[in-house]
Amino acid sequence: MRPGIVGAAWDNGNRGTPWRGPLRQLVIVLLLVTGCGIRPTEPIPGLEAPSGPVENTAPALYWVSEGKAVPVSRPLGSLSGYDVVALLAQGPNGAEQSRGLTTEVPFDAAPATVDRVASGLDVSISTDVSLLSRAAVQQIVCTLLGIQAVGTVNLRGGGHSLELQKCA
Repeated sequence: MRPGIVGAAWDNGNRGTPWRGPLRQLVIVLLLVTGCGIRPTEPIPGLEAPSGPVENTAPALYWVSEGKAVPVSRPLGSLSGYDVVALLAQGPNGAEQSRGLTTEVPFDAAPATVDRVASGLDVSISTDVSLLSRAAVQQIVCTLLGIQAVGTVNLRGGGHSLELQKCA
């Protein structure tokens, strides 16, 4: 070391203050990371995540055979809840009719609305649900749950409701 020089070099060869080099870079990085303004929060509650496919693109419509609802595959395509109730109310196509399949969903059941809720689906149809046969209820419920497997169906219409219906 040379005596009498202000700001003389340290023995390790670094000149100036220790804020130069790796220490300075570390301090800058720490300031940037801690000063980003994001504060921790509690988890935000929401609906349960869906399991399985949200929508089946190859749906089966349920028709009635010998008093019971039976699934019949339809060509690939997407159906909405309104489409399902309208199709069930219109009845099976010619090929399905020739196999003895029918519908018990009344023609005035459409239009319908289908809303997703925490427990499954809320379905409002345009006819009194208390007048539907067991087979008609199963046609609607099983077809909708085949498209969106989300739990249960609450079927409403005509001032009445059938809660927590499952495909049986």
